Amino acid sequence: MDWDETAEGVLATLCRMVPDTIRELARAAAHDEAESVASERGAVSVTVNDVLRGWIRTTPPEQRNGLVAVIESLGLEPEDYADELESDEGWDEEPEDSGM
Repeated sequence: MDWDETAEGVLATLCRMVPDTIRELARAAAHDEAESVASERGAVSVTVNDVLRGWIRTTPPEQRNGLVAVIESLGLEPEDYADELESDEGWDEEPEDSGM
């Protein structure tokens, strides 16, 4: 899938906020999720909005409140991402019992 140049820049900016030890994992997860978001809307390229929605989806729900300031720092409106920020999509609220 194609990526808008600005979308690539936003992903790079977001990744710089993640510790080095998990940065590549975070980048890969957000990259894949952004492409999934773009596909869900029938797009042929990933936009900044897709990147942010993907980033939010790959962020644990208990850490999403901190993303409001990040979104604002990018010059965007957090209200545009309210559904994603408030969603638990993709996250189990309680881990499965491992039987141990």
